[in-house]
Amino acid sequence: MNRHDAKTKDLSTERLFWEIRRAFHSPMNNPVFGVLFLQAVAIIFVGAKGAGRIYLSMIGILFFITLCSWLFTSMIHGNRMILIYALTLLTVGTMLQCIFRQEQVLKNPQYFESHSAVSSLQFQYLIGFFAAVVLCFFYLKFREISTIKICRILFKVAVALSVVTLIFAGSVGNAKNWIQVGGISVQTTEFLKPLYVLIGAGLLGTREHPKKADVRAFIIVTVVESLFLTMQSEFGTLLLLLLLFLMFLFLFVPDIRVFFSTAGVVAAGSILIALTGSGLGKLAQAGSFLGTNKFSAVFLRNYDKIANRFIYWLHPEKDPLGLGYQLLKARESIVLGGWFGTSSVTDLPVKTSDLVYPALIQRCGMVFALLVFFVFILMWLEGVRMFVRKRDRYQKAVGAGCVFMLFDQALIIIAGSTGLCPLTGITLPFISSGGTSLMISFIIVGLMITVSGNVKWKGTIEDEKETDKFFKENAITAKCHAYLRYLNAHFAGKNFCNSARRIKRSRQGKDQSEGTDV
Repeated sequence: MNRHDAKTKDLSTERLFWEIRRAFHSPMNNPVFGVLFLQAVAIIFVGAKGAGRIYLSMIGILFFITLCSWLFTSMIHGNRMILIYALTLLTVGTMLQCIFRQEQVLKNPQYFESHSAVSSLQFQYLIGFFAAVVLCFFYLKFREISTIKICRILFKVAVALSVVTLIFAGSVGNAKNWIQVGGISVQTTEFLKPLYVLIGAGLLGTREHPKKADVRAFIIVTVVESLFLTMQSEFGTLLLLLLLFLMFLFLFVPDIRVFFSTAGVVAAGSILIALTGSGLGKLAQAGSFLGTNKFSAVFLRNYDKIANRFIYWLHPEKDPLGLGYQLLKARESIVLGGWFGTSSVTDLPVKTSDLVYPALIQRCGMVFALLVFFVFILMWLEGVRMFVRKRDRYQKAVGAGCVFMLFDQALIIIAGSTGLCPLTGITLPFISSGGTSLMISFIIVGLMITVSGNVKWKGTIEDEKETDKFFKENAITAKCHAYLRYLNAHFAGKNFCNSARRIKRSRQGKDQSEGTDV
């Protein structure tokens, strides 16, 4: 090693120690020490629930993630408050999941005599954290991620994931969203969320005035992914995707008429689907072919799933042992939990995922659950302030997509599990269990922090003459466009009806002339 390399290495080591001192310089005024104190004190509450031993197995990983993420945020000058809120939610989620694991141990002690109760949870935390760190470093260095070429690749990846899921996924709760990879279950629909944010930012966030072709491409991307999610019966993710779609149009398309017209089309389409489903249902009951063919059967199966969510949201008592069972048990858990929680535990279905918020109310109380929701609101407000202050339009778009995705997801599942809206099968970020959803939550927060920091490259295109298109024209589409241009030139006119009238008059004149010749 020569002197220059040694000097560079010494400078890098010196800078690392300097960054560590800067990140942890003042214990009294540094909020990360408050989070560490919260994680340490949580052992008292978790221990009172009988899960102290399990929580001790997780506290080392919590400390590691907290300290490393704080150092990373400090080095890139990212938004520290977003990280503090995320770590607080992660701590609450760890407490709750440890309590759930202890309940499983009490139910099946023989199994856990030879199996660790937290090994899978430790693996999920480490994989999620390291995946987020790697992608954040990749985002800091890879400026091409904002280009149309990369957006096209990301869209192909999203379509490929959807196709693979439809072919190989097993059905969980009537939704095809899980595939097995080496004995590990992976929820592929979770990966569509960050991919969709990056595609939307690339199409609408790189120019002050997005091209009409890019807006149309974004609409087509949304329609394609919505169709795949519908075929998978993944309506929770579909609702989240539509909310993000409208958010992108509202914030990043200057012409507000595009937003209102698109929102009107979505509303009209929803009404049309509802009327079509109701009509086909009546035809199916009458035994008509229109209601009993294969296409109608597939449509009605998905339509009934959505309709039943609304029916049993309003009246779960109509099917207390079937479709209304989850909501009735959730209400029972909320009532039993009261303001400060209870030691009596209701056998709550899917308590670690879909109904994790009622489970949190039951074990910790309504006061604690409201504080958790308040943390989500604070994170959203901090995220909004972050993306409003960003100057680069592309970074602003990525930040807005991540902020609203995380908050909308929390709002949907909290409202659904408490009976304020129909229940959907999505997770509560950092609180619900699930390796894939936890990893995506890490990635989304990591992107928010990275975007808020010193990203050296700009995603906004200064040269408005760039001609790269999202959907490139192939031979078939080129012939179609040529034929349409020929028709437009042959039937010149402002209105198609006027052109049709001219054609009709020319044919009538030709017939009359032929009759005269005869």
